[in-house]
Amino acid sequence: MSEVLPKDNQLDSARVQEVLFNDRLVQLGRKKKVFAILGLIIVLAAGAGFYYFQQTKNKQENFFTATVSRATITDYIETTGTLKPVMQSDLGFKNDGTITMLTVQPGDRVKQGQVLAQQDPTNLKLALDQAENTVLQDQISLESAIINRDSNEKTLKQQERLFEAGVSSETELDTARNNFRKSELELKTAQARLENDQAKVEQARSNLNDATLVAPFDGIVGTVNGQVGQINGINASSSILLTVMSEDLQLNALVNEADIGRVRIGQEVEFTSNTYPDEVFQGKVLRITPEAQTVSSVQYYPVLISCVDPERKLYPGMSVSAKIIVARESDILTIPMMAVSFAENYLRSHPEASQAKQASKTGTQTRPGAISADKLKDGQAGIVLVLQNGQPEIRNVVLGLNNGSVYKVVDGLEPGERVVIGSNHLDTSSSASGENNRRTNVNQGPPIQRGGVMVMPRRPLN
Repeated sequence: MSEVLPKDNQLDSARVQEVLFNDRLVQLGRKKKVFAILGLIIVLAAGAGFYYFQQTKNKQENFFTATVSRATITDYIETTGTLKPVMQSDLGFKNDGTITMLTVQPGDRVKQGQVLAQQDPTNLKLALDQAENTVLQDQISLESAIINRDSNEKTLKQQERLFEAGVSSETELDTARNNFRKSELELKTAQARLENDQAKVEQARSNLNDATLVAPFDGIVGTVNGQVGQINGINASSSILLTVMSEDLQLNALVNEADIGRVRIGQEVEFTSNTYPDEVFQGKVLRITPEAQTVSSVQYYPVLISCVDPERKLYPGMSVSAKIIVARESDILTIPMMAVSFAENYLRSHPEASQAKQASKTGTQTRPGAISADKLKDGQAGIVLVLQNGQPEIRNVVLGLNNGSVYKVVDGLEPGERVVIGSNHLDTSSSASGENNRRTNVNQGPPIQRGGVMVMPRRPLN
């Protein structure tokens, strides 16, 4: 601050110069302080920047890998269905009558021809006896008609000779002819009556036989809708008394129209039920029905599948989850599909690597692991990154069957090599999320049931 001179004193030039000099010293000190502070800030900022630069420079990209290993890949179509018996017969009495014998209950196993139930046969036996007596009378009438016809035939021949000899009149000859024709008609009538009454005998015998129900094949009794003393027949409240089913089962499944083109007769099928979630049952595609069924505005095609169940664990009516095996390859080299999607993202984020990839496609550059054109006939070309000495190396590969999570490696990789599936710098979640769009799996052990869906355990990534 400047010194103020008294108003009543005269100005002294020496004094004025001294005051001005002191004021300049104060202002110069203030500027030096400002420059010193600014310099300190610049030095600190430069140091922090240099430290950050050094830390960033020293930070290395870490890669996550999976080992090229052998596994079994299964491509399948998922479907659901219901188990039904191969054969089923609903049995009941054709004629109304009282049940006098019932020898089986639901769940009983039966043999073909075994008697299961009977009606009171009294009236049916009486009807058969009457029909047989009528046939006996018809046979007698037929014999009489034959004798009469033969007699009239002889008389006619005799009248014809007498008429030719001129000892018989034409009237006598016409009478003989008419008697013969009449006897022939009587004979035909007797024959027709006999045939008609013989058919009645067969019907009466069939009705009597139908009063006894027998097992039509080896199987198991499903239902019993009556008991001894009740009336059963075609006019009863329940005309079906027994249901016999074969123990051999088959699966009726519905396959979406999007998948039916991949289904073939003879394909292997694996399925599980909620009753035995840890057990896989086998079968084969037996028949594909060409007429679609519409379910919730979606077209489905019925597919009939056999069922192998030697221990008879399964029952008709069980709902099962099935997998129609489209393709399966065992003991093959596999890599995660994430390795392919990561490599594509990596090439997009590293232009120099992408240029090398393009050069290899056009043939202007050759690098180790390049795939020749003749090898591509067994699969499709792909790119993966193989970790070598801590750095990713681009590798051309030939890929085969995939199951939504892993690829078969046809060529380009060896067992034990490590392919890159991710890193701490590059996020591939978005690209990998679209890969798993097929209903297939890697079979590394028995399937397990999770929330009603059969899941095949996968080999863990190394």
